[in-house]
Amino acid sequence: MNLVGRIKYLYSTMSKSWVESEILVDRKSKFQARCCTMRNPDEVPLLLQELVDGNKSISKASHPHMYAWRTGEAVNFTSSGEVKGSGKKSKKGKDTSSSSSQLSWKNIQQGCQDGGESGAGQRLLTLLERAQLFNVLVVVTRWYGGTPLGSARFRHISSTASECLKRGGFL
Repeated sequence: MNLVGRIKYLYSTMSKSWVESEILVDRKSKFQARCCTMRNPDEVPLLLQELVDGNKSISKASHPHMYAWRTGEAVNFTSSGEVKGSGKKSKKGKDTSSSSSQLSWKNIQQGCQDGGESGAGQRLLTLLERAQLFNVLVVVTRWYGGTPLGSARFRHISSTASECLKRGGFL
């Protein structure tokens, strides 16, 4: 088995848990969002393939992959600007410094894809940025119903994504 095959096998055995929104229907078009945790941008293609493999109806969608993702490494800073954990520690390994800490992020990476629905990926990415969410992938699928929805489609994309992120405990 080659390296790619091994990676796919290992990844399939560590299958991610996807959180799903309710299906929103408007003028016969259907929208559904899904989200999961992730740590590395290299996971995105594998996660999307896993999603399609696990849900055959997605492969029949007119817009199967409108998505956005963000990753980063959490860093705690004290109010004095030091990295938390640089203070003295007790015997039990707990930080004994009395300064309040603040969570910050480093090595932030992000990306999005419209999936044929112009501007949809950027809207999803903006949702993640405004909510300050990291290490998450959100995917919205649309099954076109034959009637153009105009700007309502963006409301549906955003609302299903928000619902999904709330169900997953991200918001």
